[in-house]
Amino acid sequence: MASQVPSQSTIRRAEREPFAIERISRREGSALLDRQARKYLGMSGDAFRQQYRAGTLDSEDSRVIRVSFLLPLAEN
Repeated sequence: MASQVPSQSTIRRAEREPFAIERISRREGSALLDRQARKYLGMSGDAFRQQYRAGTLDSEDSRVIRVSFLLPLAEN
């Protein structure tokens, strides 16, 4: 999945409103999950999601915990 670069207007708004809530789409959430699963665990976001749900990942591994926090962003 291709990563999306924030637009200049998004960056300017973030500078004006540093605590503004930004919503991301499910597609963007899935892309973020995929990037982080690849970065920290060397697997795709889909593989992470399947293995996490099956309970085959070490739930005490800080990398697994870090990526698991992103699951709600990639799901309905």
